[in-house]
Amino acid sequence: MRTPPPLDTHAHLAADIDPAAVRGLGAFILGMTRSIDEFAAVSSRRDLRVSWGVGVHPGLVRSIKAFDASAFSAAVESAAFVGEVGLDGGGRVPLADQARVLRAVLEELQRQPRVVSVHSSRAQFQVLRELHRTPVEGLLLHWWTGSAELTEEAVRLGCYFSLPPAMMSSLQVLEVIPLERLLPETDHPYGDRRNAGARQPGGVAEVERRIARLHGLESREVRIQFWQNFRTLVDEVDSRQRFGAAWRTTFEHLP
Repeated sequence: MRTPPPLDTHAHLAADIDPAAVRGLGAFILGMTRSIDEFAAVSSRRDLRVSWGVGVHPGLVRSIKAFDASAFSAAVESAAFVGEVGLDGGGRVPLADQARVLRAVLEELQRQPRVVSVHSSRAQFQVLRELHRTPVEGLLLHWWTGSAELTEEAVRLGCYFSLPPAMMSSLQVLEVIPLERLLPETDHPYGDRRNAGARQPGGVAEVERRIARLHGLESREVRIQFWQNFRTLVDEVDSRQRFGAAWRTTFEHLP
């Protein structure tokens, strides 16, 4: 088969980014939002290779304070996935408030299953505790930096892991995660600041190279594996039809 374009499963793009600029990225991208209002601003876009999620970023005071469960539920109805949500142990928002919102998000995902990109910075244990408390499918742990023990627990929970170029030196984590659970991300503009390649959404070549080296594969094989992993994750929550035609065609042409 022809090698598919790069896949970036967590990036932040401006809501008003020019469609031509998006096409010029040459990648398929999951565009994260940090509030229901931000999702509303992008929900009418029709970018062929960018799918937009509805998020409530745990580190943003305004986003957590403004959270409304009914508005979130309505947004999920039209969203292909959910992201970015989770807990942040280093932010200004009390963890109790973050946990209240995350529980509401997870309860909604029990009603409307979606792939969900979960933030866990400095709160990995607490995030896993919430995922045990309110179990859902479609879990994608974004920029995961938990210990080997917590990583093993997350694997047992069925989680997938999206890792940016900045994580490629974290062998302790990389060696614990099965290749079938790995996905690439940039977390642009945050996670690719030290990237040796293109610092832009879709710039995941360094992730492909390092994972290929770790597993004795070619970068092309790793890219195909990433796409297969994502297709499996999407099918876990039966949401393939929520992604655009270009995404579905790529899924269908994979081995």
